[in-house]
Amino acid sequence: MSEKSPNNYALLQLSFELKVSPKIFLGQSDEAAKVIASMEDLIWKIWISQEEELKTGGVYLFANRESAEAYLNHPVVQAACSNPAVKSAKSQIWEIENSLSVLTRAPLPTRWGRSLELETLIAGGVQ
Repeated sequence: MSEKSPNNYALLQLSFELKVSPKIFLGQSDEAAKVIASMEDLIWKIWISQEEELKTGGVYLFANRESAEAYLNHPVVQAACSNPAVKSAKSQIWEIENSLSVLTRAPLPTRWGRSLELETLIAGGVQ
C-alpha cells in the first residue's frame, strides 16, 4: 500500500431545510445513524440543528474527498433528500489544512503510526 499525503482529509457540510421540527426529523434517525457510523472512510459526524429555523444537518470528516463525494450518493442521503419533511438540501466539501488545524486542536486522527503533529513538523509546519 502506498503512503497517502497527510493532507487529504475532507470536511463535508450537509444541511436540510425542513417542513417540520428538527426534533421530529432527527427523532427518526437512529437507523440512519447506525448506517452512517459503519461507513468506511468516515472518521466522524457531528449532528447539527437550528430548531427555530427548521434546519438540520451534519458536519462530517472523511478520510478523503472521494469518500465525501460518494457519500452524497449513498442511499441514506438519498432517502433523507427525498423525505417529504425536507424542503431542500445543500452540501459543500472542504479540504482540511492540517498544520493550522493541529495548532487549533482539531480532532484529526493519527495515521500510519505517526501523529499529525509529527507529520506537520516533517512537512515544515508547526515549529
